[in-house]
Amino acid sequence: MRGKFRMSLAAVVFMAIGVLMPTPAAAAGGPTLVASGFDSPRGVAFFHGRLLVGEAGHGGPACVGALPTCLGLTGQVSSVNLRNGHQTRLVSNLISVSLGPEGTIGVGGLSVNDGRSLVIIGAAPQAIAGFPCATDECRAIVSAGAKQLGQLISVSRDGSWRAIAGVGAKDFDFTTTLPAPNEHDANPYGVLATSRGTYVADAGANTLDFVNKRGQISILQHFDRYAPNDFPTDAVPDCVAQADGSLWVADLSGRLFRIDGNSATQVPLALIHHVTGCAADDSGNLYLVDMWTTPGLPTPFTGDIVKFNADEGTSSVIASGLNFPNMDVVGPDGNLYFSADSICPAGGIPGLCPNGGSVWKLALSHENDGGGDNNNQRN
Repeated sequence: MRGKFRMSLAAVVFMAIGVLMPTPAAAAGGPTLVASGFDSPRGVAFFHGRLLVGEAGHGGPACVGALPTCLGLTGQVSSVNLRNGHQTRLVSNLISVSLGPEGTIGVGGLSVNDGRSLVIIGAAPQAIAGFPCATDECRAIVSAGAKQLGQLISVSRDGSWRAIAGVGAKDFDFTTTLPAPNEHDANPYGVLATSRGTYVADAGANTLDFVNKRGQISILQHFDRYAPNDFPTDAVPDCVAQADGSLWVADLSGRLFRIDGNSATQVPLALIHHVTGCAADDSGNLYLVDMWTTPGLPTPFTGDIVKFNADEGTSSVIASGLNFPNMDVVGPDGNLYFSADSICPAGGIPGLCPNGGSVWKLALSHENDGGGDNNNQRN
């Protein structure tokens, strides 16, 4: 597998952790901790009254190369009881690929609709073709990875799961048809389940896909490979949400697109920087997660969440100073839940995230759908 700069949304993060900073205390009125100890948490969703958290894991014992690249079955989906923060593994033994200093690929976005929980696993089986193995353990891991990488899976309440569609494999093959300088890659990441089917944002292939109820995959959009503002990687579309009668896709370079039919229109939004997650409420507001907000390489504790109302044309920063937040969901209580410390293993990193990955709750005010707590702008 190639440890490409854009293959993992954590790819550039470890390069920035030269200076570790203490975890700040939660500010009054700011996010409150729900639970910690997660292993590279990414997607969050509500399923039968419990909060699901997708964990990309930390790779495993099947390693190759000097960095190295390591495969393992450490990915999982956890269920969290919001009354006491107690965590239960709903699904375990999912493929996880550690790219050394470039982060981890594995379980990404989660989304629930019609009683189904849909989970995407990143990358594509083509990425581990020819992976060298000298042990039975390694061969078993690679075999599992070939069946799981890039798959959209449906998870039942009892933790059983089945593959729905090989999105990563489809998108990887699509990129082989593109002219240079496009590269051959796939990393399906963001998921939106609807009554019609499931939308997937692929951060490696730079596509927006749709998977119908029969598991058939259509590529709806292919986004420009190179992003503006001297962003150091591909555009990396990584989240998809539905609000104001349209689909919305955001990317790691800080672009936001409104998707209507076959048309993708960029919507200028000055407050967003490096988006990894987006969610919508019933009033048509989008909540966009900036993994970090500094130019260029990531900086710890600079992430924020931006509230955007397309109908009113207003936006505001409603939480800031977050440590590598990643994905979000509006809960049944009307408040926002998001993953953070998303590059951190369950055991933590001293000084950066000593308690591992985490999930937080942010109380939302719906009195003014277009407004927010600070930095309000009209676009």
